[in-house]
Amino acid sequence: MTIYGILHSGAGAALILASTIAGSYVLLVTIVLISPSSTRGRAARDLLSLHPLSRHGSDSHSSHDTDTSAPGDP
Repeated sequence: MTIYGILHSGAGAALILASTIAGSYVLLVTIVLISPSSTRGRAARDLLSLHPLSRHGSDSHSSHDTDTSAPGDP
C-alpha cells in the first residue's frame, strides 16, 4: 500500500468517526430540547454531560472527585 493510500484511509476513518460523534451530539441536544422534563430528556441530558463535545471545566471534574458528603446531607 502506498503512503497516499494509508493517509487516504486514515482521513476517511477520521471523517466517519467525527460524523458519528457530531450526529450523536445533535441527537442528544434535540431530545433535550423537545422533552427536557421527561425521563428521556433527563437521560439525554446525563449522556450529554458525558459526551466528548460537551464543554467540561476543571471545576466540574474536581467537584465530583472531592464530594464526600453523605446522600442525605444538605
